[in-house]
Amino acid sequence: MELGLKDKSFVVGGASSGLGRAVAGQLVAEGARVLLVARKEDALRGVARELGEQAYPCAADVAQPSGVDKVASVALDNFDTLDGVLVNAGGPPFGPALELSDEQWLAAFELLIGGPVRLLRTLAPRMNDGASILFITSTSVREPIKDLDSSNVLRPGVAALVKCLAKELGPRVRVNSMAPGRIDTARSRSLDEARAAEFGISTEEQRQNVSQGIPLGRYGEPAELGRTATFLLSP
Repeated sequence: MELGLKDKSFVVGGASSGLGRAVAGQLVAEGARVLLVARKEDALRGVARELGEQAYPCAADVAQPSGVDKVASVALDNFDTLDGVLVNAGGPPFGPALELSDEQWLAAFELLIGGPVRLLRTLAPRMNDGASILFITSTSVREPIKDLDSSNVLRPGVAALVKCLAKELGPRVRVNSMAPGRIDTARSRSLDEARAAEFGISTEEQRQNVSQGIPLGRYGEPAELGRTATFLLSP
């Protein structure tokens, strides 16, 4: 299927690994130019080398105002305008609600809501008509996940933000979100390791137990989400 992405320009968050890396790779495969954004500069440059000349690394922490300024500056240096943004970042800290510190709650807010709002406030005016914004959220928007209370509280707020932005920016810019279940990423593996230690079982046994509750009987692959996200970002 031709997605009409040749020479389109995108900013992709969390692009150094996992879901962001998968989306960036699929966009480049479709002929798009992609600004890769993540905090880990070495990993980001490695991804840029793998993806080729259509990928541009930009090491920045978009939870910080200075990081947003850097992304906007580098994006404008490389692209005249933008056709899409993937809002995606690593997960907030593990822990039950009352055991998380004020600093952890504030950092989780900046990661999931504060930073994305600042980023889109800056980038949305530079987006072409027909552009698309896509947020990667989590199944915690619908059902709490044990010991991930910062996500359980804030991800539904992200889903509400998506609805607000869809009304505010549409029809010129489309705004959607995806709430993936268990995808085989480093984040999921770390969660499995923590659960396995808690239950006194092996990580593989924990993974098998979780897989039994998934209709396909297995974890999703990042590339599968990458293809779907690329479709949603396309015209």
